[in-house]
Amino acid sequence: MNLPVIFAYSAFSPLKLAQLVRADTRNILRDPTLLTVLAISALPAILFFFYAHWMDQTAKAAFGLENISTYAAPIFFILPSYLIGWVIGFLILEEKDEGSLLALSVTPVGKIGIITYRAALVFIVVLLIGLVTAPIFFPDKGPVTRGVFSLFISLQAVMVTFILPALAKNKVQGLALTKAINIFTITPLLAIIASPFRYLAGIFPGFWIGEYLYLSPTPYLSSPLILLFGFSVHLLIIFAFYRLLLSRTE
Repeated sequence: MNLPVIFAYSAFSPLKLAQLVRADTRNILRDPTLLTVLAISALPAILFFFYAHWMDQTAKAAFGLENISTYAAPIFFILPSYLIGWVIGFLILEEKDEGSLLALSVTPVGKIGIITYRAALVFIVVLLIGLVTAPIFFPDKGPVTRGVFSLFISLQAVMVTFILPALAKNKVQGLALTKAINIFTITPLLAIIASPFRYLAGIFPGFWIGEYLYLSPTPYLSSPLILLFGFSVHLLIIFAFYRLLLSRTE
């Protein structure tokens, strides 16, 4: 089969891509839970934009804490990527639960094609959201740093997309798992710890956003090393759960 024919059957051909996007849009719109979660993903940036200054004033008056919004920013920034990731992950889980994902293995697009398309969709959508909202959360950072943070949350969204169907056996377990997954949005705050033992938290991708923000008063790694470790952790976790997902849909 030559390359043009292969591309025609690919999930990334214009026709197939349009069909897949329309199908996923219909599936999300008909599910109130997924639609609500998707709508909520827009709230963190809006709330932070209007209430960050109020948050700082309130924390300073009540607890004597300065610039509390600096520590809240990475959590608010990450949250939409987790929400969008588990919405798309839930679509994969639903297909896995109903057996349709396995049936797709014999189609021209294939199971891997569908999963890859969903991962690419999540990555691009969250990357764009990150680039748009990063100036709100990190106004004192340059475009390169904001771009790095946007790439980080895009990879984390893909990670969540794979984790949900890889670990959950059905939709009930999937809903329970989303609550546990969302807890990891606070992992950037682990970078506040002054001790070098904080790098034990480096297994959590979110930690590297906090580390690149230099939330701790005692930095131990240079920016290039933070990027190296950060991207490595993200990619290794994505690959591990991608392989697990494929093995559990055979």
